[in-house]
Amino acid sequence: MAKLDLIVTKYLSNGVTQQNIEYAISEVREAVKREHIMESLMADYRGMDYSQSKSLLEDLFMANGGEFKKENKGGYLFGTFVLMIGGLCAFYIFYVFAYGGVLVRPVIVFIGAFVGIIGGLIYILKSISVKYRDSDEPFKE
Repeated sequence: MAKLDLIVTKYLSNGVTQQNIEYAISEVREAVKREHIMESLMADYRGMDYSQSKSLLEDLFMANGGEFKKENKGGYLFGTFVLMIGGLCAFYIFYVFAYGGVLVRPVIVFIGAFVGIIGGLIYILKSISVKYRDSDEPFKE
């Protein structure tokens, strides 16, 4: 909260209204996309210009922990799900080879294990490095 207080005092001294700053803080906390916040701040009734609104948003996103802080949850969930499917296929392969038996549809099981493990790790690593966005989700329209 101390970071936000410093930002509020900085922009109040630069001539930005308290109402605009509070609006920007609430929208950043709700993880609204940057473009939508910028459009609203530069609207006629708010009266901010591009450079003011851009610098305000950059400071607020830095204080909040990043622009896509909340958007990465889908990447973690989807990556974990794909990794679990790959792990189950790999366990099935191990079990059949260790205790004997016949693999049912071996090509599909091997592809599922390989794609599941590699794909799951890629999604999780993209989420950790903040390169995953909700728009990257493969089944989203």
